[in-house]
Amino acid sequence: TTLVSCFTSFCKDFIFFGGGYVFPQVLSETVTLGTSPAFALFIGVLFEVPGIILALGFDRVMDRRPTMAVTLVGLAICMLSFAYGGSHKHGSRFEYLMLHFGYAGYK
Repeated sequence: TTLVSCFTSFCKDFIFFGGGYVFPQVLSETVTLGTSPAFALFIGVLFEVPGIILALGFDRVMDRRPTMAVTLVGLAICMLSFAYGGSHKHGSRFEYLMLHFGYAGYK
């Protein structure tokens, strides 16, 4: 159990902090969110606050392992939607919403 928790925490932190390093580079070169990359990172920081509050609520209701599983599944869904929305250059409203949903959920 400890090994799985350590591995899961490592993966989560690697994705989160790696994304914090990579997002300014990716946003400036390939994906446009309609703002500057610096402002997009600021918006991402604002979306972290509701995520922290939601995580505290999960912590009160669920055990540690299911909370980590829900977190990783949600993170995977957000990463896939960001990748899908970012690869289609806003061809439709749905792809635009997928890009922003994925970015907000990733942060």
